Amino acid sequence: MCRPPDEDERAAAHARLFCPTLVRAVLRWLGRLGVPLCHRGDVAGQVWLNAWESWPRFDPKRGRPERWLNAITVHAASHYHERAQHRREELVDWIEVFDPAPDAAAVMECDNIRTSTIDAVNELDPELRLVLVAHDLNGVSMAKIAEDAGLPLSTPYKRRTKAIDALRDVIRLREAREISTYGVTL
Repeated sequence: MCRPPDEDERAAAHARLFCPTLVRAVLRWLGRLGVPLCHRGDVAGQVWLNAWESWPRFDPKRGRPERWLNAITVHAASHYHERAQHRREELVDWIEVFDPAPDAAAVMECDNIRTSTIDAVNELDPELRLVLVAHDLNGVSMAKIAEDAGLPLSTPYKRRTKAIDALRDVIRLREAREISTYGVTL
């Protein structure tokens, strides 16, 4: 089957146009047209998109495909520069972004503190521990604790106060032991 000469010319032009050599040529042309290197890839993408969209209207009798692509490149660069006049960029120094994730040492320290706190709570008198864990860790109201234990409301509050004082004493004793054992000063 033989194609009309017009279609043969378009097929040859298509093969010449969409090849790696012209991809590099478009980037080179954009450089000569004053498009900064950091924006050249984006503008080149726009050139190829425009070329693909207007390919059905390309007529090989009017000129070489390279010249047609160059005209599209000049047009895209011109639009880039028009938009650049309206662009307001304020250059600032690099901003150091805070990484909210703790590092390994912080994670280990946090785990050590949590473990030693749990151990200290476990050393408390069971009555004191019950009120402290139920209210402060599990969020149970003091009225509910008093009702479940069959106590007046003031008793759980007193036990919680005693539990907090006892917990402070246990933690102070542990710290004193660590200082005497390891010679660490806080």
